[in-house]
Formats: sequence, structure tokens, C-alpha cells
Amino acid sequence: MKTQPLLLALFAVAAFWSVDSQAAQPDYAYSTTVHLSDGKALQCAVNEPLSAVSNASTTLTRREKTEADVLATRRLRLASGPTSDYPSPYTAPNVTCAAAG
Repeated sequence: MKTQPLLLALFAVAAFWSVDSQAAQPDYAYSTTVHLSDGKALQCAVNEPLSAVSNASTTLTRREKTEADVLATRRLRLASGPTSDYPSPYTAPNVTCAAAG
């Protein structure tokens, strides 16, 4: 009967470890809000599925899309530093932006 508390403790540690490892998200996948120079606020998902952005049907001009991409990927440029392999999530990110709700 002394093994039952030990097994319970091991199970608790294993459960905590699996939840902790699943909760950790890579630093190259995130959502952020950007404010364009024309005052428009956008919610952008970087290296995340389209569902991360609430209204992906927002139509942006080429200038707005470019500006949003540059602003949204600032964190990637800071994380990857001056050199990074190409292609990688840092150097070839997938950015999707929509109007902020």
C-alpha cells in the first residue's frame, strides 16, 4: 500500500509536466495589435492559424498590408537577431491581419 502515494505523486508530476510543456508557445507565434499611420487598428496573427484573428475578411490596401506586416513582425526581428536561417518562422513568417474589434 505504500506504493499508492508514490504512484499518485508520479502521476501528478507527469500531468503537470505535460500541461506545462503544452502551454509553452514558441516565441515566433503570437498575436499582436498594430496601429497604422492612418489611425487604423489591426489585430495580426504571426505564424498562427487564421482563426487567431477574429475577422480575417478585412480588405487592406497594399500599403496597409505592408505596414501591418512590418509592424507585426518587429518582435521576430528582435528575437532572431541579425542572422537567421532562411526559410524559418523568423525570416519567412505568415502574417494575417484584420480590423481590431
